[in-house]
Amino acid sequence: MKKLIYVVMMIFFMLPLIAETGTVPSSKRPKAIDKKKAEAAAAKDESAEDDEKNRNTVKYGMASEIGTLLDDLIKNDDPRYTEEIYDLFQATKNPSIKEKVLVYFTKLEDPCLEDFAVELLNDPFDEQTAVVKATFSYVAAVKTKEAIPPVKTMIEQENEVYFNDAITTMGEIGGADEALFLAEFLDRDDLDTSQRQTIMRVCGKMHAIETWGRLVDIIEDEDENTFVRMYAAESIGLMEDERSIPVLERNFGATDPNLRQYIVKGISHFPKSKEAQNVILQGIRDDHWKVRQEAIKSAKEMELKDAIPFLIYRAKNDSEKVIKDEAFVSIGALNTKEGNEFLISQLTDKKASDSNKTKAVEVLLKQEKGNGDKEIVELAENTLEDDKLKNLRYAIGKEIAKYDKAVFADVCIKYLSSKDTTTVSLGLDMYKTAKYSSARDGVMAIAMDKKGNASNRNRAMKLLGLNEDDLKDQEKSN
Repeated sequence: MKKLIYVVMMIFFMLPLIAETGTVPSSKRPKAIDKKKAEAAAAKDESAEDDEKNRNTVKYGMASEIGTLLDDLIKNDDPRYTEEIYDLFQATKNPSIKEKVLVYFTKLEDPCLEDFAVELLNDPFDEQTAVVKATFSYVAAVKTKEAIPPVKTMIEQENEVYFNDAITTMGEIGGADEALFLAEFLDRDDLDTSQRQTIMRVCGKMHAIETWGRLVDIIEDEDENTFVRMYAAESIGLMEDERSIPVLERNFGATDPNLRQYIVKGISHFPKSKEAQNVILQGIRDDHWKVRQEAIKSAKEMELKDAIPFLIYRAKNDSEKVIKDEAFVSIGALNTKEGNEFLISQLTDKKASDSNKTKAVEVLLKQEKGNGDKEIVELAENTLEDDKLKNLRYAIGKEIAKYDKAVFADVCIKYLSSKDTTTVSLGLDMYKTAKYSSARDGVMAIAMDKKGNASNRNRAMKLLGLNEDDLKDQEKSN
């Protein structure tokens, strides 16, 4: 009898330590390939052989070769090889490949690895840390509800390695019950600053209104850790509760610029509020660059067109290049008559710096409205005539090469005909993107120039789909 009582008591005391596990979802193949994304990715191939080469790399390549390919596919949002990559994941034992494949399907938000993910999170301690962390990001991206129990268990166990990952993931996949569960941690004294920051930000993302009053107390407690106050300020903004506006507004006078920066982050979630807009405008002229930068970003996100004069002033006069650049980006994104006139003026003003000209080209092209196209062409042609402007020529060429616009066909031809190797390479980049028919002869000339730069010659041949024998035939026909 005593032995039975002892066993019962042991079970009772061990119950809190028993890990809660998630039901493993059924296995499934990847989603149907997004045709538009696939076509966009294929357009970036150097030659027709690239597709087969990539498939063979997935099937037969070394881990380092596969890793390089996966990095490129992730960068280009390329979904063409999902089936092959899925099969690779099922077969591989290599942790670095597992991690990269998880990142790949995270980018595509494809739930095909949910069964692996939940099974791993149920018992993560025999897998490499990088793979586990990638799994957290994956279930957060594809919203795997079955992962809630094991994620909750890891939060309760307060595992130092995965605690912040688990909290962040819970913010993406959890609901009201999980928000209340996280709220209980706010008053814990045994959590470090980083853990408290993460919990507060997640409470904001989950709109855990139950924590609003506690977070306000934290913001207004001047004895509290500044970084904790910062995240509390951002969090009450994320909740999008209008009671947060006066709290954030009155605390914008704080002496700590880090706190002011995060107050700007928080109040930017109220774009229609005049009080919030005023804080943003004051933030653009703040003495600390971090606050200015955050306010400039927020003006763009809030579509605050009243900020344009402030942004133009900063773009012209700020002492920090990072702030000037951010101002250019926001001016371009807001796309106003006044703002665009300023941007175009930078292209024609001889006194404007090369950095300003480059940034103006970048943001005008991103509008995809044709604003400034004529001036961009003229500026590019001017740089081709003066080698003192070579660096500006390169910078403009890199931007033009991102777009398929007929207006740049002549610029492409002129870059291709340059005697400067880098300029020619940029001309090839333009041709690769837009395949200007009028520029094909220029590419052919590079391919047939045996005395020219070998790298550019090989690229030209690939872009034209030709080999040495084809070129010999071409010479004979000429």
